[in-house]
Amino acid sequence: MPGFESITDQRRPTRILTAFLRKGTIPHALLFTGVEGVGKQTAARIFAMACNCLEDGPGQPPADSGKTGLPDNHKISEPCGICRSCRKILSNSHPDVIQIKPSGYNIRISQIRDLCGILTLKPYEAKIRVVIISDAQAMNIAAGNALLKILEEPPDRTILILTATEKTDLISTVSSRCQNIKFNPVSRKKIAQMLFESKGIDPVDADIFASMSNGSLSGAFNISSSKLLRKRDWLISELESLSLKDTGRCLAFAERLSKDKDDFLGSLETIKIWYRDMAVFKHYPEKIIFIDLSDKMQTSYQKHSEQSLISKFEEIRMARQAIRANVNLRLTAETLVLKLVQG
Repeated sequence: MPGFESITDQRRPTRILTAFLRKGTIPHALLFTGVEGVGKQTAARIFAMACNCLEDGPGQPPADSGKTGLPDNHKISEPCGICRSCRKILSNSHPDVIQIKPSGYNIRISQIRDLCGILTLKPYEAKIRVVIISDAQAMNIAAGNALLKILEEPPDRTILILTATEKTDLISTVSSRCQNIKFNPVSRKKIAQMLFESKGIDPVDADIFASMSNGSLSGAFNISSSKLLRKRDWLISELESLSLKDTGRCLAFAERLSKDKDDFLGSLETIKIWYRDMAVFKHYPEKIIFIDLSDKMQTSYQKHSEQSLISKFEEIRMARQAIRANVNLRLTAETLVLKLVQG
């Protein structure tokens, strides 16, 4: 920060947002979609800063400026980052930039009702009040319907920015009332380059982490450690050595997997990549992600037919779905492991 140039590999989304600012007419509700860690939150914060930057002088929108129109003299498409308004937004202390995040795994109706109460009041000091609802897919039906009332009658001088993974993750009545801006996964090459330049990670390992991140820059930085590679090696070694003949070992492995929900989801991603690599190794060995395990894969991929790999992908998908639906983790892990080791 402070400007849109700080967001990596998102030229199209930032161009759209800059155009809104230059024209001075902004939709009352925006929906930023894309995988986690590609810059949606950063873009929302920068956009709020640009809407309220005091570089062109303080002042409020004229009475006839329209519900989300910026003042006539507002020509800023990039925030200055140093004015009083920008500094407040950067420090999360601006009273008119409101952030709503999931409470636990959900955004509750009480959070949206509280927001409704706040929005009945005029902004304290902002030219444009900005409400950022992060992970909007976490809204339950009741919360979504409560938000719908706000979208149908948008408050004066207020913009809502929702972030989500996919547009279809939201109820259609909510998503249809927002202008969707799609954020793309960050390129594998760019992520690997940034890991090498900023953390000094070995280029081979940086490329592995970049591939495992699914285009998430923050995700790549979070997983880029030798500890994760050791865990990956342990997961793959266990999977390849397990057999239905040794049910005890299978259940013990499942127990290890199921101790933590987020860790379980991360393990599933690693396992999926391993099977994905085996599926492509025969025809496109140069495209595997775990390039450092190519020797091991040379012997392992022959044990699995293409049909069995497809079945394993489906089992992993169902396990991930069950975890997110809060199904018993231990039971989910045991079912998955027994299915995966069937061959």
